[in-house]
Parts: sequence; structure tokens; C-alpha cells
Amino acid sequence: MDISDHQLLQKHLRNPSGPALAELVDRHLPLIHSVARRITRNDEAARDISQIIFLRLVKKASKLPQSLPLTAWCHRETHSASVDYVRSEVRRQKREKTAADLDAMKTSSESWNQLTPEVDGAIDELSESDRALVLLRFYNNKTFPEIAHELSINDDTARMRTNRALEKLRVILAKRGITTTTALLASTLPTNAVSSAPASLANSITSSVQSTCVTSGALAFVKSHLLVLGSLSIGIAAVTTQQIKINQLKETQRVRASPVVQSQRSTRSFAISKIPKAAAFSEQDLLAIFANPDPAERLWLLHDYSLQLSTKHISEALELLRSKTPEWDSESKILTHLLLTRWAKADPEAAFGSLDTANFSLERGHFLSILSALAALDPKRTANWLTSPVNTRAYYPIVGHILSGTIAKEWARQDPQAALGWAQTLADQQQAGAYSGVLETIAATDPQEAATLALGLKAGNARNDILAKIAQSWARQSPLKALAWTSTLIPNARGHATSRALESWSKTHPEKAAQYLDENPNPKYLKIIANQWSERDPEATANWISSKTESPQRNSALADTLWHWTTQTPKAATAWIEALPAGNSRDQAIAGLAVAAVEFDPRSALEWSLKITTPSLRNDLSQHTFKAWSRSDPKIAQQWASEYQFSPDN
Repeated sequence: MDISDHQLLQKHLRNPSGPALAELVDRHLPLIHSVARRITRNDEAARDISQIIFLRLVKKASKLPQSLPLTAWCHRETHSASVDYVRSEVRRQKREKTAADLDAMKTSSESWNQLTPEVDGAIDELSESDRALVLLRFYNNKTFPEIAHELSINDDTARMRTNRALEKLRVILAKRGITTTTALLASTLPTNAVSSAPASLANSITSSVQSTCVTSGALAFVKSHLLVLGSLSIGIAAVTTQQIKINQLKETQRVRASPVVQSQRSTRSFAISKIPKAAAFSEQDLLAIFANPDPAERLWLLHDYSLQLSTKHISEALELLRSKTPEWDSESKILTHLLLTRWAKADPEAAFGSLDTANFSLERGHFLSILSALAALDPKRTANWLTSPVNTRAYYPIVGHILSGTIAKEWARQDPQAALGWAQTLADQQQAGAYSGVLETIAATDPQEAATLALGLKAGNARNDILAKIAQSWARQSPLKALAWTSTLIPNARGHATSRALESWSKTHPEKAAQYLDENPNPKYLKIIANQWSERDPEATANWISSKTESPQRNSALADTLWHWTTQTPKAATAWIEALPAGNSRDQAIAGLAVAAVEFDPRSALEWSLKITTPSLRNDLSQHTFKAWSRSDPKIAQQWASEYQFSPDN
């Protein structure tokens, strides 16, 4: 009989370097990676989330109840981490959600494309027992006898409970505006819910987690005083306020500051007078800086504080930042970076020692501050540290890419040719990161040189990504030259690079970018310009798009623009739509308006959706809008439906 998940987990805890973890990763990585990728729609984020879930699993192993199927735990944790990631990019995701909603309205309500953004959230709403049944049956593709054996029930009970759980899932999806059947769910989920993860990811995760478990002997400074979460952390912390802290500390600041300081609060003399050279650590001094109500002055104070604090007290300041400032606070992050950089320059031997014991998968952001300082101080030694045979973690694909890029970026500022020569000697997983670090640094001042060097690299996705980044940087300086260059690239690199150049140009001069597209027509770039322009001048954007030849890309861009316009000045947007002639363009514009208006005026959104002339789009959008209204105000929605004889089921 196969060993159970929980037995494997206990076996790994007894022998962290053994094969048990690899077996667990093989069993559950496809589910975890698929859920993360489906929710985030980002391959790199899915890889990072997969690694974090297994780190959490090892950390929480001793507390997991034996009765809880590991599949259910993995799904819940993955869903939570993935949702956090999505929330961290809320502005961009909001625009993408609008486009996804409109696309879903044009397709069958029973398609997998419509289920994709909602199915994992719906599964997470099921009870723990129902969730386990759905995941075992339709994600793990287990038979009813296998489910019965795992849950210690008989076969008929497993079948009956699974069918009931699937029906509950259907009801939850219906509440979210997705109409389907249990039969369709039963046939769609096993085929689409879980797909193969990248071939190299399992080995990378296994090695990373094992190295995390065995590298517990970190330096006391690093172990005790560095902030734990870095740029790899998924999502943003719940937004809390510093107001209580500020109120408590204002009085302290007032008492400690001299009358001269109070009268000249906007000058830099305050910062200099507050913190003497080689200052000892004072909790009240540091907290008083954060309580200062002047943002510009706070930055001066923090900068001077980082330079004048005695290096032996840096660990105390870092611990205070960790415990008494929110994780999202940008000024806390700035001070942390400044202090770590200063410490690394003052004591490079200790800094290199901290890198040897660093857990890059969890603390990447803070160790990058140390690595940047060391690379600026001695790039060759830092490069040798990266490629040392004993530095095995630097060969993990993601970690190696980031570390090599950080070193190359600093080296390129001193000697770009030497940095590029070093990059050419690296292994594949490090080489792409080093090339990015060198070439993006060069592109900031000499994009043409960076472009020439990049074209000499080996063809592939890594080179294409670098070419796109160079195009983006070049377009900030000379967009026409950048676009002339992207037009010479091979087809599989041209589209991405052109998109990034147009996006960069549209952020500052959308009218000129639009004029360029008029002279070089290509409908696939319409949305890129429209998304930037509509935030500044939606009417001009709408007029520009409506002048284009009918196409799916044009209609989607018009709907997005009307969404932006409606959230800014709904009266002007509705007046513009009213003036349009009947037809597909008007329908798409109404769709954009309705999707935006449902958030603040569902009645108007529904009434507008009923004006659409295309039957399928009208029915899908009106049903979607009514269900959204019913969730927020069911009584009023039902009264309206009765008065206007609207049937929610048609």
C-alpha cells in the first residue's frame, strides 16, 4: 500500500534531506501550480507561490490534523496566497477584470474560460469536508473507492457526498453569475483544473525547502534583526493606519525638540540638530521621525539617521522597524535598505557571511540590499561568491536569475564591458539575470548600445524579454527611434517589444502614440494606448477608437475606455453613447459603461444593458448585472424585476 501524505510529511520531518519531500512535491505540485497560475495568470508568480506553499507545509507540518486531506490544505493555502498576490496589483487587475468580464459575456456561460477566474474561489467557499471531496475527485482524479479509502467511508457514501458537494459548488457559481450544470462541471474540471507544472520546478522547490530546513545556523545579527518578508512575499498586508502611533508620539517629539527646531520644522537643520554624529540608538528618536507630519522632512531625517547611527546599533533599529511600523510602509523599507547597505559597506566580511546563510526564498528583498552594497564595493569578489561551488542555492533558476542580475547591475555602473564578459561565462539560469542587469543599466543612458549588445545574445525567451525592456526604456527617451528599432526585430520578439515601447510612450504622450498607430495601423495595439490615454482624456480616446475599422480589438478597447470614462464622469459618458448610431460599436460601448456602473448604480447599469441590440451580449450582460445587483440589494432588485417584467432566468 502506498504511504500516505501525512506519513510522508512525518518522514520528511525526521529526515529533511531524504526523498520524502520530493515525493510530496510530485504528488501535490500540479494542483498547487495550476491553482496559483489560474488565479494569478502569471507564470513567475505561480512558481513563487508553489515554493512558498511547500515552505508553509514544512513549517506547519506538526500542527496539521491527520484527518485533513493534504489536498484540501494545499488548495486552501494556494488560493489564499494567490488572492493576496492579485490584491497587491489591484489597479492593473481592475482593468484586466473589466476586459475579462466583457470577454466572458461573449462566450458560452458553460465554457472553461468563464469558470477560470471564479472556480477556485467558489471551491474555497465550500465546507472543509465538501472541499476535500471535490478536490480529491476532480483535481486529483481519484475514483470513488479511492476517496472512500482515504476518508474511511464506503464507496456509495463517497459517491453520494461528492455529488452533493458538486451541486453546492454549482450553486455558489450561480450566485457569482456563472450558469452551469453539475454534469458539465464533472466533465470540465478533471480535464482543465490541473495541468503539468514546469519540469524544473519540482527539483527547484525540493532543493529550496530542504536548504531552508538545514540552514538554521544563520548569524545572530541576520537571524534576529533582519525583516523576514522581502520582495518575494505574495500580496500586501492589510492596510492599517499609523495615526494612533503618530498621535502617541507627537507629544514626545514636541517635548524633545527645541523651540528653534519647532519654528524651523521645514528646514534640514532640524534633521542635523536632532541626530548627532555616531549617534547611539534611541527608540524615541526614531519613532519621533516617523511621527513627523512633514513627508519631505521625514525623508531628510531618515537619510541623516541612516548615516549617523552607530553601526553597532543598526540591528536595534531594524528590530524596531520590524515591530513598530507596518509592512507596507515605504519609508520603513527605505530606511531598512539604507541601514543594511551601510552595514554591508562597514563590515563586508560579516555581510558575506550573512549571504552564506541567507534564506533567499523568504528574505530576498533584504539580502539584495546587502548584495548590492557588496557588488558596488567589490564586484569581482561578489561575482566569485555567486559562482562558488559551495553556493548551491545560487543555481536555483529564480534565485540565480535575481542574484546575478543584482550583481551585474552594480558592476555595469563601474565597468559594463567587464560585467557583460562575466555574464557570458555564467550558467543558463544565472546568465539571463546578469544580461538583464547589465543591459537595462546601459539602456538607461545608451539604449542603442544596449540594443546592439542584446541582439548578440542567444535567441530565446530570455533575449526577447530583454529586448522588450530595452524598447520600454528607449521609448522614454526617443519613442520613434525605439519603434523603428522594434520593427526590425524578428516576429516572435517584435510584438512584445513594440507593445512595451507603445505603453511607455502612451504614459506621457498618448496623443502622439495614437498618431503613430494611425500611420502604422495594427489593431492589436489599440488597447495598449487606450488604457493609458483613457485615464487622462476618455472622450478623446473614445473618439479616436470609434474612428477605427470594426474589429474585436477595437470593440474591446472601446468597452475599456467607456469603463474608465464612466468611473470618472458618467454623465458625459452616457451622453456620448446616446449619440452613437445603433450597431456593434454602440453595443460594446454600452457594455463598458454597464460593467463600470454596476458598482455604484446597478439600476442604470441594468437598464443600459437592456438597450444592447445583439441578443447574446444583451442577455449575458443583463443577467450578470441583475445578479450583481441582487447580491448587494436583493429586495430592490426583485421589485425592479417585477415592475419591468424582467426574468432573471432568461
